[in-house]
Amino acid sequence: MASHRLGEALIDVQTIVIVGLLYWLLSEEQSNPYLRAWLFDNFPLGLYLLAPLTVAAISGTLLIITLARILFFITGKNVTHVTGPVLGTLSRLNKLLREQASTNGANFSALVLTVFGTGLALYSYFIANSVPLVALGISCVILGFTAVSLPRYIGGGPGLRAMLQGATLSVEALLEQFTVRRATYLPPHNGGAVSAYVPISPETETPSLNEMRLTPKSLVYSEQKGVLVYPVGSELTRIPEVQDGLSLEETLRYVLVESANICSRVMAEETESLIIVGMKDADVNIQGQSYLNSLGSLPASLAACVIAVLRNKPVTLLEERKAGDRLVAVFQLLE
Repeated sequence: MASHRLGEALIDVQTIVIVGLLYWLLSEEQSNPYLRAWLFDNFPLGLYLLAPLTVAAISGTLLIITLARILFFITGKNVTHVTGPVLGTLSRLNKLLREQASTNGANFSALVLTVFGTGLALYSYFIANSVPLVALGISCVILGFTAVSLPRYIGGGPGLRAMLQGATLSVEALLEQFTVRRATYLPPHNGGAVSAYVPISPETETPSLNEMRLTPKSLVYSEQKGVLVYPVGSELTRIPEVQDGLSLEETLRYVLVESANICSRVMAEETESLIIVGMKDADVNIQGQSYLNSLGSLPASLAACVIAVLRNKPVTLLEERKAGDRLVAVFQLLE
């Protein structure tokens, strides 16, 4: 989360610096007749770009976008109250930008910025003797190096998702010989990890919390009623951000969107003992059918671990429904 905030802050600070450079160039152009003469002879387009109205329009647009980005980052929302067509356009644009960020387009843009900035800075310093243009060239170089240094994926990306999916295979190997029912996620006990009680017998009676904690972690005797496993999110308590006092929805967003990058958006509603979690663009692909039948899909399993940690109560996944690009998971808190 710290790297994500740092990347957002760098982009916003550089936008503000660019606005300051534009204002500096405008002031220099208005007070320095030599700069106006040089622009007229060598770069006539610069006279139009440094017109007060043009600078005001560009600066205002950049500042509005920056303020909107800061507002969206603080509130965790992707859109504001806009009309339906605009909302759809923004949603498609967001998806397109996410796809572009995972390609080599960022590296190409960084190369263009670096080369252009270097050439502009050298030309302005040795030939044009224009300090503002040198500063503009240096800012382009800084933007280029920043674009290269930023991670390809702000969150986890496909690599982390593949490792999370692989972490389910050991649980799947343990459960595949049984006819399992829905698991009960158990909150951490005495600083331990999140665990899950998986019923492996046809009996429908739910044991007590202490009985579930004492359940063996492997098949010990033939008439065993359940087995205790550790789901993929069992070590969430070791993440400082999970203990920072964030709300349930903020913590789900941090784990599922910002860290695991397993969905693009998450919303949560809590009504008495029921918690409904909606996820957009959720990646539900998982190899283990027994894990899926008992502990749920990967996003639902991680969400259940988060709920167990924050509410400090046993949690059961009642159902999850996939409709288009949206996944809805319903959880129940047990006493």
